Amino acid sequence: MFDIAKYLGKFRKLSESRDYLRSAVAAAIKETCRVEINPKSIDITAGIVRIKEKPIIKSEIFINKTKILSALEKKIQEKITDIV
Repeated sequence: MFDIAKYLGKFRKLSESRDYLRSAVAAAIKETCRVEINPKSIDITAGIVRIKEKPIIKSEIFINKTKILSALEKKIQEKITDIV
């Protein structure tokens, strides 16, 4: 018989890793820019971080983009190439 719990467990692991990446990006932004953002407003696709926040917050993040990327490089193994 097919065990659906094992099958759905694969998707749970994917969701947990995505949540970990979002919280790691939010923590790096908080450390660097002293701006706290909600991890749900962060989307990561193919190594590119997209942030859905107010323009003033995004401007502060873009000013400190290199510092944030270097902090992320130290924290996580996944390669983050850009912040948009």
